[in-house]
Amino acid sequence: MAVPQLIVVSLPGSGTPLLADITTALGYTSYGTMSGDPRTPAGQLGRGEVYPLLRAAYGADRAALLLNPADRIRNSALQNAFQDAVSALWRVWWMRLGQPTTPASSVAPDLEARLARLPEAELLGLLPGRGCWYLTGLDLHTVDAGLLRAWHADGRPPIIFHHRDLRDRVISQIHALSQPLDRHGSPPGHLVYHDILTAQPTLDAKITLALTDPGFPGMREARRSQWLLHHPAVCVLSHEELAGPALGGTAYAREQALARLLHALDHPGPVQALVSALPPPASDADDIAAGTGRKHFTATHERLLSRLHGVC
Repeated sequence: MAVPQLIVVSLPGSGTPLLADITTALGYTSYGTMSGDPRTPAGQLGRGEVYPLLRAAYGADRAALLLNPADRIRNSALQNAFQDAVSALWRVWWMRLGQPTTPASSVAPDLEARLARLPEAELLGLLPGRGCWYLTGLDLHTVDAGLLRAWHADGRPPIIFHHRDLRDRVISQIHALSQPLDRHGSPPGHLVYHDILTAQPTLDAKITLALTDPGFPGMREARRSQWLLHHPAVCVLSHEELAGPALGGTAYAREQALARLLHALDHPGPVQALVSALPPPASDADDIAAGTGRKHFTATHERLLSRLHGVC
């Protein structure tokens, strides 16, 4: 039986939407950087998933009242209480994964605090449905120590590391940060680098900036996530492998990568069924095609890449 929850670390500019299509086809709901709403989609709750979360969030007495069939207004009250608990649980997990949060939150502080005190094993079991946590990095300096110890002990939830050729990541990030951004929905650092990039006169100058500025979005995440490439319990996937023939890759490499993913998730497969379930690439999929960065990197950029990032 496939694992109910997994963590995907996908570096910025790595073509994450392509991998998200794959995990969605496997029945996982995306959380984190690939989801703007942590609330559980309708119709994805399994049996026995409602009461345990309500009990952990509100206590056994209130959980029983919320689930009382004699209460005529219980449907709306139950739905609101459950969604509040899911939002609090999402926020607690996001903090345990070492991801940035803001003190301003619609979640009741006592509700969040109650869930935050739970041990990792119990907290993981409360997540409803089948969820996939998308992160842009997993920094050992910021992730919760208890979560790391629990993962080290049993390898759950499984961790997938998704990376891409640095040239392609840089071009993808430059393209994304050069577009108009949502002042409220975009990370603050992206807003800052949007201003910096738009002040650069040419694409060459933007590439040079990305390679030489250690604070450029994605660079720090890549440095702090290098351990994922070497840990034997991490399933490593490259964008070039997942691209497939339509995006500059090969069918063989994609099948091999998908087989490793299915194995990591204890998913019965088969690979061909998953390939058939994937949507075709969008008509404007140039940004996620493999090898696009090499077209824009000059000899000077290649020297910077080798000297500063050790990439040949």
